[in-house]
Amino acid sequence: MRRWIANVVVNVAARVVDKTFSYAVPDDWEIHRLLGSRVLVSFANRKLVGYVQSLTPVDVRPPGVSTVELKPLLEMLDSLPLLTPDLLALAEFISYRYAATRLQSIETMLPSLLRGMPRQKGKDSGAKAYPVLVRSASLSELQQALSSARANAHWLKKILADLMVDEEIALAKWAITPSHSSVQQLLERGLAQMQWREKPRLQAFYEELALSSETSTKSLPELTSAQQRTLAQLSQALAVKESKTFVLHGVTGSGKTEVYLRFIEQIVKAGGGAIVLVPEIALTPQMVEKFVSRFGSKVALLHSGLSDGERRDEWMRLRRGEACIAVGARSAIFAPVANLRLVVIDEEHEPTYKQEESPRYDTRQVALERARLCQAIVLLGSATPSLYAMNLAETGKARMLSLPQRANGRPLPTAQIIDMREELRNGHTSILSRALQEALTETLARREQTILFLNRRGYASFLLCRHCGEGVECPRCSIHLTLHRQGQTGGFRLTCHYCGYSMPAPERCPACAEAAMRPYGLGTQQVEDTLKELFPTARILRMDVDSTRRKGAHKDLLDKFMHQEADLLIGTQMIAKGLDFPNVTLVGVLNADSLLMVPDYRSEERTFQLLTQVAGRAGRAEKPGSVLIQTYRPEHHTIVAAARHDYNAFYQYERYQRLQYRYPPFCEIAAFLASHQEERYAKGAAERFFRELMRHPAPDGVVVLPASPAGLLRVEDRYRYQVVVKYPEWNNVRDWIIQAFDTVYERMRKIQGVCILDVSAGRIG
Repeated sequence: MRRWIANVVVNVAARVVDKTFSYAVPDDWEIHRLLGSRVLVSFANRKLVGYVQSLTPVDVRPPGVSTVELKPLLEMLDSLPLLTPDLLALAEFISYRYAATRLQSIETMLPSLLRGMPRQKGKDSGAKAYPVLVRSASLSELQQALSSARANAHWLKKILADLMVDEEIALAKWAITPSHSSVQQLLERGLAQMQWREKPRLQAFYEELALSSETSTKSLPELTSAQQRTLAQLSQALAVKESKTFVLHGVTGSGKTEVYLRFIEQIVKAGGGAIVLVPEIALTPQMVEKFVSRFGSKVALLHSGLSDGERRDEWMRLRRGEACIAVGARSAIFAPVANLRLVVIDEEHEPTYKQEESPRYDTRQVALERARLCQAIVLLGSATPSLYAMNLAETGKARMLSLPQRANGRPLPTAQIIDMREELRNGHTSILSRALQEALTETLARREQTILFLNRRGYASFLLCRHCGEGVECPRCSIHLTLHRQGQTGGFRLTCHYCGYSMPAPERCPACAEAAMRPYGLGTQQVEDTLKELFPTARILRMDVDSTRRKGAHKDLLDKFMHQEADLLIGTQMIAKGLDFPNVTLVGVLNADSLLMVPDYRSEERTFQLLTQVAGRAGRAEKPGSVLIQTYRPEHHTIVAAARHDYNAFYQYERYQRLQYRYPPFCEIAAFLASHQEERYAKGAAERFFRELMRHPAPDGVVVLPASPAGLLRVEDRYRYQVVVKYPEWNNVRDWIIQAFDTVYERMRKIQGVCILDVSAGRIG
């Protein structure tokens, strides 16, 4: 019998032990259950949980493993390996690509209830289970037992009769417990067995959704010629089992989701699986409803809005093969889908696909690698493709697909740019222009719906003293506090959106004691108040982080608006994309300029994307739509291109700018960030990282920006300094950067400092 060595990632967070450790596999263990499972090991005189990364025959020892007797694995903790071979390989990729530890890479893939020690050894933790009786005798034996049962053995007869029809029945059907005398009699006679089945926490949700879908079943929409052509190209690629990437550029309302559904239907019929990613929890309910109505229980839901138990249940449904389609946000890229053939990244341009906690991965890059490992297709869909996606197409790493018209043949909404400077010159000081007020009045009169977009929550950006010019800063962060209204009739508070600090809004200036504090800037709460004053009979909903904290609040708000229980929906970027409301004919954009003011090389790209996406919510059904964009910079090329729905004009301009100044996608950026409660230590760590880099010659094409304060110098009482590195390829600079990072990381750890290395940085500072 061949003996094996298990190479284990042990549950120790320190970077100094970021490697696998070798253990002997006991001879009587089932080797096929071991790879990807959790095990109990002896490590530094402690018993710790580990994850089996790989297996090696004893006669082929790993490099560096001595010939002395290895410690044995102590216990296998999973009845089914949690991680499939492709996920184990993907964890190695993430560790290498994003400078993360192996442990971080593995545990980021798993729901929290499946990390570390299970609550019940040998069982998947967190599961809810219910008892079932399973037939273990032949039909003739059951018939004989039924015939010989006493006349008054009513329960026994009923159970036997039911078991002759169904091989497995939940005890809940008879409202009895496992200790019931008739059940015990069947078990003792060997006529049935007692087993436990898991009950997914979301089962009732899926059943209700499937029921509502059945009662409103409609025939499938007829595909446009562009949709048919796109589907044919995808089907052709599916026939050749190899990794392929497509960029689907479809205008808003062009039917991208229907293409996803039809293509996945082909995949499921052929025995394959799919992952569908959406950027926001807010988009998940509508997407899930569409998928459940088509595929029923084959769909599993994965996103951060679920409880830990719900995420664990859905993840295990996929792992056991009970579901084959995962729908969810960023982390669903790690769903254990069997025979994965397709990864859809809907609204691929969204920045939420970049993970901002370690490992700081880019979901699109991870999807490409997982597709390579599984020989699957990646489909990047958007009405406003990112420069990253377009660069993939231009360099031959992806193929372009196009849906240039709306699926119903209707035109895109007309867009009007409102010059707010002209409004002020004419004495109109309302936050709503005269044109927007008139459009709102007409839309309400027609009993149609309106969406108003403002990408800032709260009541106002800050309070400012008109006497001395001072504002109110967060005592823990280098930022002014945002003004929030408490409820509909409550007072006002100042809140920090970074650390959560909150205080009552002062009537007098803390600096000069004058009663001259005034709100500046615009927030969604102020818009709501203004609308109630102007349109007192209108039914208004507000959708932002503050109004959707309660679990299920996203879905409740969207359902109300979908069922036309509200006339106006005010919201931040969570309402800007992917939502489909047939009765929305007017979209208003307030303060479009604020998006351009963000100190980020991507600010113009984000502005164009958000304006285009939110404009696309109007006129999606039979009624024509219109968009009004309020701005103080009506001539800005980004705003003009968005109003004209001219993606190509914007893309060509932005591509030229990025190429000229060497910004992604024409390079990559890694950001080193050091933070400490004492400024000198944070600054010193960043300067040390810079010096460590400069000790060795920089690879070709690399630019290193010296240590400087981060965009926000202080967050949560910690000072922050950064070093930014631009480079062509990570492979060429990885060892050079990691060596410098590890040196500074260890020194900072000893003085309770924090160092972060964000590879392929989504933002700087």
